[in-house]
Amino acid sequence: MAFFNQLGKKISATSQSALQKAKGFVDATGLKNQISEEERKIGKYYQSLGKMYYELHDESAPMDLKELMVMIDDSFAKIDKLKAEISSIENAKRCPVCGAVLEEGMVFCIGCGTKVKQDDASTKVCTECGARLPKEAVFCTRCGARQTDQTEQQEEEMTVEEQPETEEDGNDML
Repeated sequence: MAFFNQLGKKISATSQSALQKAKGFVDATGLKNQISEEERKIGKYYQSLGKMYYELHDESAPMDLKELMVMIDDSFAKIDKLKAEISSIENAKRCPVCGAVLEEGMVFCIGCGTKVKQDDASTKVCTECGARLPKEAVFCTRCGARQTDQTEQQEEEMTVEEQPETEEDGNDML
């Protein structure tokens, strides 16, 4: 019986030791996660500090920082160029003041409120609702009305005017 008592004590001591090690491991992992979170915060603070410095010291930066600032300026210029390429691919117009994407038919920019110049050479106005449409549009995208050229519309009006009037009662003159 003494053997089982000693075995029980050893198992109990071993399990307590394992439990302590597991608890220590969990605690250490939690602390390491807290350290990682603080390091991420520091990285964000450095990034914000660098951005503020960049915006405040454009011309007065020391030479070693000036090089980094030029690289940032180059990246901004490249981003602007890439955005312009995307706009040309998507055939989207941009506001000349703030660069916001302008949708078809906009009169004012949604980004800065600048009045947008309409390109009358490549557009026309719907004959029914007045919406601005591409010159080659056959149907209106707003009301669905079939678009006719002005010459077709004038011919239709002339055709209607030239038709002789008939009597309402249905009696034809003999």
